[in-house]
Amino acid sequence: MNLLAHFYLSRATAPLMVGSFLGDFVKGKKYQTFEPAIAEGILLHREIDYFTDFHPVFLQSKHRLVDQHHHFAGVIVDIFYDHFLAKNWHSYSDIPLETFTQKIYRTLHEQQTILPQKAQQVLRYMREHDWLRNYAELEGIARTLRGMEKRSRYPNQMGSATENLLQHYERFEQEFSEFFEQVRVHTREWLTE
Repeated sequence: MNLLAHFYLSRATAPLMVGSFLGDFVKGKKYQTFEPAIAEGILLHREIDYFTDFHPVFLQSKHRLVDQHHHFAGVIVDIFYDHFLAKNWHSYSDIPLETFTQKIYRTLHEQQTILPQKAQQVLRYMREHDWLRNYAELEGIARTLRGMEKRSRYPNQMGSATENLLQHYERFEQEFSEFFEQVRVHTREWLTE
């Protein structure tokens, strides 16, 4: 799952949201240096990623992209799934998407002193370009994928992946819906254990 889904699955609690954001930046046992609630968010991020990476529905979506996008296929599906979450936000939350995303930006900004330098840079770009809300639009997804293509150290065609999305739009959306219900249940159970 990508950023918006991680934030959504963190139940909109500030420490879990911060930890969910840090999940891509804090490696190994370094999560133990953060306060327990933030550390739990980092571990939640890892659990969601693990659940996603081996889920048959996610793998089905990913398989559709492997021939063209190789090891970037999973990253691209993460972005596609955030698109469907943002587009169908009203089906998952009573809080408007813009209100939710502004809360995330504000929460992360208030905690930026504990964020690693790279995470601070990502947060700055994320806020400036309102990544989370723009995922709802195809152009927002296309812009995100083009940016990822440029920033990658390895040759890739992520910028053209929107064509794959449009070609199989209904199938990707159906797979997202099926998968997302299951990851929501899994996350709830993990948080209550």
